[in-house]
Amino acid sequence: MAFENVGLVWTPESLTQYLTSIEKPNWCKAITLHHTAAPSLAQRPKGLLLQHIENLRHFYQDDKKWSAGPHLFVDDDQIFGMCDLRRKGVHAVSFNSMAIGIEVLGDYDSEDPLSGRGLDCWKTASATTRILLNWLGLAANKDTVLFHRDDPTTKKSCPGNKVKKDWLLGLIAAPASARIAAGSEKPDIGMDWAKWDYRGECWCVPVREFLVAKGIASKTVVAELKSIGGLFYYGNELLEGAYYVGKNSKIKPSQCTWAPARELMELL
Repeated sequence: MAFENVGLVWTPESLTQYLTSIEKPNWCKAITLHHTAAPSLAQRPKGLLLQHIENLRHFYQDDKKWSAGPHLFVDDDQIFGMCDLRRKGVHAVSFNSMAIGIEVLGDYDSEDPLSGRGLDCWKTASATTRILLNWLGLAANKDTVLFHRDDPTTKKSCPGNKVKKDWLLGLIAAPASARIAAGSEKPDIGMDWAKWDYRGECWCVPVREFLVAKGIASKTVVAELKSIGGLFYYGNELLEGAYYVGKNSKIKPSQCTWAPARELMELL
């Protein structure tokens, strides 16, 4: 089966954790970036959903009869799995045998990658690329960060004429302080800034403390918050990007679950 990861969704932080559980592919020497073109940002005003990924799987597997597809799809803030990262995918003829393929939501022949949602999508893509290269032990350069249009067998502009290689390499290489400055500001949720943590390109807070401060009883939070198979849930809601801070962590309070603040706000 070549579409094993359909149904998996990560933030950059949780993808980093996931990669520690699988072996690095010895065939992979680069990352290839694509844009979806269709759907465009305008066609997906709320980003991608798991059903969209399932629809794409059906298109690749059943309609096109491909043995595999791209490995990952990214939107404004999430990373969606499609094919096993340890196996070769199908996304660019000349690069299938040596590169992981990432599809970025949007049509960057017409939509802007430098501002708004377009920039958010490329921030997710750059973080994903950075994480994968670190996992593979590769430096980010023009040989390891490829565009589909670099393939000599294609005439496509993919990932869009408005996306420039030097710009993306700069985004990938930006120091953590610059990425924080360029990222989303902390949501105004009335919590002491000393209690925030910046992980996976987003601001996170301790789940129990946040929800109790919003009026939910502590015993309710404890009952609803659970970890299953390394994933965190509040009731039936998956907390994408959540992580556990163990007793040896420098972050206080220790031994608690943290999650992106904006995601917790959606629970209220």
